[in-house]
Amino acid sequence: MVRLLDGQVSGDTPDSSGFVHACLAVPVSDITVALCESGELGGNEVSAPDFSDRRRVSVVRHAGAAIDIGTTTVSARLIDLETSEVLDTVSQLNDQRVFGADVMSRIGAAKNGDTAKLHALINRQTEQILCAFRERRNIAKIEKLTVSGNTLMLHLFLNVDPSGMAMMPFTPAFLEERELAGGEISLSAERVIVLPSIASFIGGDITAGLAVLDILNIDGPSLLVDIGTNGEMALSHRGNIFCCSTAAGPAFEGAEISCGVGGIKGAISGVELLRENAPASGGETTALADISVTTIGNAPPIGICGSGLIDAVAVMLKKGIIDETGYMADAQKGFYLAPGVSVTGRDIRQFQLAKSAIMSGIKILCKNAGLGVTDVKNVFIAGGFGFFVNRENAVYTGIFPKEFLGLLSVSGNLSLQGAVDCLGEKDFLGRCRQITERCSVIDLAADPSFMDEFAGNMYFGEESLV
Repeated sequence: MVRLLDGQVSGDTPDSSGFVHACLAVPVSDITVALCESGELGGNEVSAPDFSDRRRVSVVRHAGAAIDIGTTTVSARLIDLETSEVLDTVSQLNDQRVFGADVMSRIGAAKNGDTAKLHALINRQTEQILCAFRERRNIAKIEKLTVSGNTLMLHLFLNVDPSGMAMMPFTPAFLEERELAGGEISLSAERVIVLPSIASFIGGDITAGLAVLDILNIDGPSLLVDIGTNGEMALSHRGNIFCCSTAAGPAFEGAEISCGVGGIKGAISGVELLRENAPASGGETTALADISVTTIGNAPPIGICGSGLIDAVAVMLKKGIIDETGYMADAQKGFYLAPGVSVTGRDIRQFQLAKSAIMSGIKILCKNAGLGVTDVKNVFIAGGFGFFVNRENAVYTGIFPKEFLGLLSVSGNLSLQGAVDCLGEKDFLGRCRQITERCSVIDLAADPSFMDEFAGNMYFGEESLV
């Protein structure tokens, strides 16, 4: 028996004093527990042994850490290198956000001389994660740290000036993998491996995802779309990989949305319409009576993340609160999802910009590969919000073509999984190199049809409303 001090569990119900059976209780959020003191459970129970004079013994002899540095979110896992067991996981907002929510803001900051400050922020955050891993698992050292992320984040992680990415021809200082001793960048990990990138705005996160999928060996044209602060995508066809990056903005990660948050506890991750024929009103009382929301960790709502925003827009379309142009009558008042959490007219515009960027990128990528959207056989959705996204609503709101509905496979954070695989698979970096050699980068801005596509895909038109 342990006393549940904080958090939620399933499988067992805490008694009046907060005690649960440790062998039955399954955490559904971060939890804090305390061991029982002698006699605390009463005469018919066996009291907990006194561990006060015993040393904690680590059973992990060789540990490694994998980290995905996203523009908005930093996610990491602690891995037992002998068994490949995941020992711990953490996800945090990127401390660099004080310099702006998007890639271009941080490139601008670096160009203005703040590279060292940006590096110091992510370096300190990474070391704090490593220290927390060691302390929570009583691990003496972390032997290897593998790092994935977009090209800019990898530059800043290594304290390399990314100013060349600020203007045409957008030249990064490096794309290849890097391996160094942790001490060279003041990290406690013994070895650090940074995964290779493909281009300035198609980073190691895409390389990692393609390698995890083993994309070159999948039958049929296969598309990977990583929906984050940037919309990066890659289409594999007959041994070639066509890539592009779209300026999707951070809307899908909760940034620049009035009540937006990342994929954290309490974030609204799903919205469901309860009554199709409910009045079309953005008023708080009517809206809250018409919908149900799901939050991460089943916690009280504190904001809305990307997957919840997609659902909310779908509900607003079905209720007629917004029309095909995105116009919203009560734009400033907003459509309430929970007390204090609403979607405003400005939020809808941010969503339209993001969804049009994704849809336009997909269509032009297919065109450059000599394919139509109907020719694509596999579609993998990556990115942090992929765990929660409703595929039907993603199509309904026009993020993906309707032809993709039966093809969408939610793959979660492939960037982090790639960093994890790099810890244990000897040929993983070789697979990454093979992928980068097969990639052709499509410059969307240079495509004469891009602006027409982008303007047309801003609408919630017949293609999405099926």
